[in-house]
Amino acid sequence: MARIVASPKLAAQDWAALRQGNDAQNDPTLHTALSRTIEELASDFTDDTLTALAWAVADGLLEFRIAIPAGDLDGDFHDKFGQFHDADGNAIAFNGSPNDSERAFRNYESISCFYSWLDERESKRVDSEVERFSRVWSNRDANVRVYPLPDAIRRNLVQFVERGPRPYRVPAASPDKAPDPKWRHQKEALTVFLERTHGILAMATGTGKTRTAIAILNELKDRDAISMAVVTMSGTDLLDQWRRELATKSPFPVYRAYAEYKEQQQFINDPRGSLLLVSRQMLPAVLARLPEAAVRDGLIICDEVHGLGSEGLARSLKGLVKPFKYRLGLSATPDREYDPEGNQFIEDEIGPVIFEFGLEDAIERGILCELDYVPLEYTLSDDDRQAIRAAIKSYHARARAGQPASPEDLYRQIATVRKSTLTKLAPFDEYLSAYPALLRRCLIFVDNKEYGVRVQELLLTVTGRFHTYFADDDREQLVTFSKGGTDCLVTCHRISEGIDIRSVNNVVLFASSRAKLETIQRLGRCLRIDDANPGKRALVVDFVESTDKSVPSDADDTDQSADEERRQWFELLAQVRRKP
Repeated sequence: MARIVASPKLAAQDWAALRQGNDAQNDPTLHTALSRTIEELASDFTDDTLTALAWAVADGLLEFRIAIPAGDLDGDFHDKFGQFHDADGNAIAFNGSPNDSERAFRNYESISCFYSWLDERESKRVDSEVERFSRVWSNRDANVRVYPLPDAIRRNLVQFVERGPRPYRVPAASPDKAPDPKWRHQKEALTVFLERTHGILAMATGTGKTRTAIAILNELKDRDAISMAVVTMSGTDLLDQWRRELATKSPFPVYRAYAEYKEQQQFINDPRGSLLLVSRQMLPAVLARLPEAAVRDGLIICDEVHGLGSEGLARSLKGLVKPFKYRLGLSATPDREYDPEGNQFIEDEIGPVIFEFGLEDAIERGILCELDYVPLEYTLSDDDRQAIRAAIKSYHARARAGQPASPEDLYRQIATVRKSTLTKLAPFDEYLSAYPALLRRCLIFVDNKEYGVRVQELLLTVTGRFHTYFADDDREQLVTFSKGGTDCLVTCHRISEGIDIRSVNNVVLFASSRAKLETIQRLGRCLRIDDANPGKRALVVDFVESTDKSVPSDADDTDQSADEERRQWFELLAQVRRKP
């Protein structure tokens, strides 16, 4: 994907007005100037060039942001610098360059280029330029204010896709190369869905749910069976990942309605011939306003569909999903344990599970790697036992008072004690001292940020190449980890769903839910095959309460048995071998 930060074409008095405004993105001066620029493009560019530019923006291959100097600066944003990256992690950074104009070619100009692969000094120069661009792009440079391209301006540019078809295509597979049979389940899933028209594909993480869904999207479009599509899920990371996939593979221009992107109104005004990528939180408001005729000819794809069954969403989405002609749900774990109402809502609106391809299938076929399992035993402290006693006492007291809480509430309270007990730290420290290589390409899942701080104290005895990734952390830390900038990431729930980091070798589970949903998603982080590491074998380090009686006799031991059930499940999974 290409990202360009550019200065708008403005008169001096317009610059002054914008620099005094608090929200330049919504300033009519900027809109007028940018609208003039779009009109000039329409007259100055050839149809081929303008169509290519419009499709690149519509497909997400090219994104513009607008820069306005701030502080003591009163001129243009005239700095010219950038970087190019390849699939192997190499980068070229440049600083300077002439304008592409007749006058510029008569000027004395210069350009400096840096190459990341030459030596360490050159690599640091590249890193410096990359960081500089990141600061500007994310509006962290005090000397310039940067804004996303206003929705109305982007819409005006995207409309030029109507001048011609997409002028590029994704390279097709070589016709003389037969498809790899290990991926045949994707074709099988597509066939089943086309026959059923609605339902859920229960496919393990890393087995190609996204690819299968996009294949279904394209097949339906090729058959003229749909005129529009809506794709929804939760989490900016996952939405961004889908956007990158759809950028070159969607048969429709893609609009976005999540995070800072507010393009839903254009889609609602005329959804035919387009696709909306929308967050789950914004989905009810969007679906309620879509024309009925478009919905009847539409496809809706719900990734991580289990999340659709939460009480609030089920209430606001009731009756809005079912009218779609085609309804596709995706999840490695579609069942919401202990939530029959949520499961029923999902089946009513989307449909039942119509295809399954699980972890065992994927490991046997060589799609996911084999794994080793190490359970570390712990015992609860006296304080932990007292907290469990108090939870049970409160539960029974409420029942006697005629205000009973659900058993699930009690289980959650007990689980919270076990997830955050400090007695897990000692066995982890002992294991880490014996096997420090555990932290190479490792994800550590904890229950909360405070517990993560305690874990970090142990990590520092081995390495400083780790970082945290919590709700208020910079998302750049995930990017840094995915590129190998750090070896280990300590996190909670943020990357449980769908983020593709193939280089992860090891997972440490300080916190595990009673429901398998979360555990399976986290396991999927380390089971993906890594082309750069063909001999990869995953390692899962888990914490299991000692079978010695460590809680009072009146305490519910459901979570203790859940630990044991998880241990047995992992041990069976660790025995699965790839079939020749």
